[in-house]
Amino acid sequence: NPSLDAVVGWSPQTGVRLVTLAPELPGALPVIEELVDRGVLVSCGHSTATYDETAAAFDAGARYGTHLFNAMPALHHREPALPGALLTDPRPMVGLIADGIHTHPAVVSLVWQALGPERLNLVTDAMAALGMGPGTHLLGDFDVIVDDSSARLADGTLAGSILAMDQAVRNLIRFTGCSLPEALATVTTTPARALGLDCERGQIAPGYVADLVLLTPDLEVRGTVVGGELVYTTE
Repeated sequence: NPSLDAVVGWSPQTGVRLVTLAPELPGALPVIEELVDRGVLVSCGHSTATYDETAAAFDAGARYGTHLFNAMPALHHREPALPGALLTDPRPMVGLIADGIHTHPAVVSLVWQALGPERLNLVTDAMAALGMGPGTHLLGDFDVIVDDSSARLADGTLAGSILAMDQAVRNLIRFTGCSLPEALATVTTTPARALGLDCERGQIAPGYVADLVLLTPDLEVRGTVVGGELVYTTE
């Protein structure tokens, strides 16, 4: 269970900027308040929280939701639970795995209509087999079977993803019909704002950190720049 003793010293200055916790657990709300006071972004996730329990977490200062619809109860019309709270409360930003597998394309479109670029943050939840091709790979101590589109345990349970971020952006545009600037906001300005880094990251502007991703016209990665230096190129 969350405890104040466990988070002593946690802050962005000590390398902790984002914490995911289950808000229904005993002791969660005081921990949320303490972390928020220290400048840590608290996310609700890996949780069976009810709608009301999630709302209480937002009241305590939580402002994010970890990979919507995954590792949480399903959205039900009588008990909207954690997904319902994330979609209807205007305060949190929300992570979404837009691979068409963790979330159906129609659901991605529905989420887009509810949240838009100001509250939606694309995430990949990618595991180490990303880019390695089909086969059996390890996730911790577990064998993970990877095919062309997903990573699963032997029983069929999804085990992370093999989604790359550039593919996530392309998927969002294809699934929702949103514009390129809107899609790019979900992986730049929106997450920077969520983490309190929007004064230095998330834009190409004077005084901002020069961490850049260079894309082809087809939105595939062509190169990456870190701190103003080219560190990867496909050429």
